[in-house]
Amino acid sequence: MMKKQTKTAFVTALMVCILTGCGGAGSSSAVMSDTEAPVANSSAQKSFAGGAAYDTAASMKEEIAAVEEEAMPAEEGSVTTSQTQKPAQSSDNITLLEEKLVYHCNLDIETLDYPAAIASIKETISQYGGIIQSESESDSGQNWYYAEYRKTSGTLHNYLEVRIPSKDYETFLAALDGVGKIISKSTSVDNISQKYYDTTAQIEALQIQEKNLLAMLQKCETIEDMITVEQRLSEVQYELNNLQTTRRYMDMDVAYSYVNISITEVMEYRKDSEPVRRNTFMDRLKHTIVSTGRGFLYFLEGFLFLIIGLLPYILILFVLYKIFFHKRLQRFREEQRAKKNAARMQEEMRMQRMTQLVEQPQETQERTQKDETDKKES
Repeated sequence: MMKKQTKTAFVTALMVCILTGCGGAGSSSAVMSDTEAPVANSSAQKSFAGGAAYDTAASMKEEIAAVEEEAMPAEEGSVTTSQTQKPAQSSDNITLLEEKLVYHCNLDIETLDYPAAIASIKETISQYGGIIQSESESDSGQNWYYAEYRKTSGTLHNYLEVRIPSKDYETFLAALDGVGKIISKSTSVDNISQKYYDTTAQIEALQIQEKNLLAMLQKCETIEDMITVEQRLSEVQYELNNLQTTRRYMDMDVAYSYVNISITEVMEYRKDSEPVRRNTFMDRLKHTIVSTGRGFLYFLEGFLFLIIGLLPYILILFVLYKIFFHKRLQRFREEQRAKKNAARMQEEMRMQRMTQLVEQPQETQERTQKDETDKKES
């Protein structure tokens, strides 16, 4: 009987120990979870009330640094979207970013009718909603000058810097074909997509910083904390405004393409050079003779135009010569003629006097001989 009671007591004690161990494990885990919750709550309360509890500028700077690190955009090459974090996702769900392209074109045009060409270009610009950023017109006034290689008068020239909506860029260039002869055309495209989206990411990060700093500013209780937050907030807003301005300029460049037009008045269009297939001695000789003859004709033509251009000045010089110099020259010639006449008359008188001196002794001798003859006869 005693053995049976002892056995029963032992089994009962063993069951109590087992039940106590299970309950202790459950209670200990419950206690741990209960103790962890207050710790988390207390840490959250501390971080929430941190702005009011900071008593030094260093603590506030650490909080600002944490805000900046949280809002900092991911570095290039890192995974930033949930789509890229799921390699098993279908490629059809990937959204491609729109490319940001800036178009440039430079045109060099020659025209026979300068006023009509300028009017047509400006009308086409207005038709496509373009903008003339700058215009520079020049007139050298050398109407007599002819350049051998292009027969240009060298007088009228205009340079236009135009912005055209990018959607009408190709159509606008095609519309300029009838204005004149296009001598040269160069086009280029700048892809600013990477710069644009990097700037956009920086703007979004700075906007998050600005929002967090504004919220932090509302929680500041000391003057030092407010000064620290406002100083950083001013820096963020300044940088944000600069980036937004840069992005607006990029949006403008993408929306409106650059077209630079240089138009020159000519007397006739230059001829397109023909390809040289042969270069024998006779070909070179023929080319030299033709080019020499053409150059000589251009020289005569230019010389004729030079004489025609200088003719009014030659007439003016001739009139001045007649008025001021011709009379003096005529008077000088008359004086010289009078001096020559006087000298000739003096020479004639001298010759007559010498002749008289030579003839007088002969007459005296003849008279003496006549007297002697008369005496002999008597």
